[in-house]
Amino acid sequence: MYLMDAVLKTCSLFGEAARKELTIQGYLALAGKLQGTPRYLLDSAACRTAVEISLGRPKIIREAMTHIHIPYSRLWVEWDDTDRQQLREKLGQAREYTEMRPMPGRVGFLLEVEEGRRGSATWAWSTPGGTDIPNIGPVRPHFDLDQIFSFEQHTAGFLKGNLARFWEDSPVQLEALFDIWRTSRHTPDAWASAFWSKMADPRLAASLSYSDVVGEYIMIWAVMLMLTASRQVVDFVPVSLHKLNKQRKKRGATPPLLDYTKVSLHLTPREQQPIVRGALGYARKSPRIHMVSSYLARRGSKHWLVSPYFRGSGDTIHRVITVRG
Repeated sequence: MYLMDAVLKTCSLFGEAARKELTIQGYLALAGKLQGTPRYLLDSAACRTAVEISLGRPKIIREAMTHIHIPYSRLWVEWDDTDRQQLREKLGQAREYTEMRPMPGRVGFLLEVEEGRRGSATWAWSTPGGTDIPNIGPVRPHFDLDQIFSFEQHTAGFLKGNLARFWEDSPVQLEALFDIWRTSRHTPDAWASAFWSKMADPRLAASLSYSDVVGEYIMIWAVMLMLTASRQVVDFVPVSLHKLNKQRKKRGATPPLLDYTKVSLHLTPREQQPIVRGALGYARKSPRIHMVSSYLARRGSKHWLVSPYFRGSGDTIHRVITVRG
């Protein structure tokens, strides 16, 4: 079940008495906003592309953010977080308090925007192997891409993260990385205090709630830069569940599943013309054929994603390994 449908299903389980509880308001508010909202589901390739953007040069990302304009007043985006989990394992990123913060399954955010450049985001995620009830982030980023906010309270923890360690040898890129986060203020929702007070250690619960979402802020803009690129980066395929919902209604299954737009990576056909290498000499040779990963590019007020491509000259050199028993 998709995350957005899990939110609606959870709300359908609440009785009238439960709906008056302050800690339930986050689910009810999100479920109400999902109705009539453009909903985008990223496939695995689109998710990996967004991750590559977030790992790219922060200076390019920050410069592109100065021109980005979100075309909707509200939209929902979700994806399967399995690929990012593999990336965390590859980078050796350890998580603290894993018993209280299991790795997510599906992750999504609801973006509410004013005039295309300011607003807030609500995070949600599911827990694989656990309860079917998703998690709603009690802390929300409130952003304004034309303002600069203080980030000092999160600086110490942020410097320990993988993104900061990537750019610790480049002051320009590290400062640009901080500037991305300085476009937002992370504040708790009205129901957050009541939620934390039910925990054994409210201060620890509040700290973990911040750490769950503050570091994810760049992913919002990686996704939005991918969706709003001036050149075609992804394909949008509308998916209607009208017929399926009619069958579900006959079986008494509620609530109806939400329609969505599937986002998949747009593939541009490329032709590689082999060039025969000459004899090796003392003159400098062009690099051997190698693949360049995709990256974010910007010129003026336009931004786009450069697809992976092969660079270099000469035929591809194949490696042959003979195994003898």
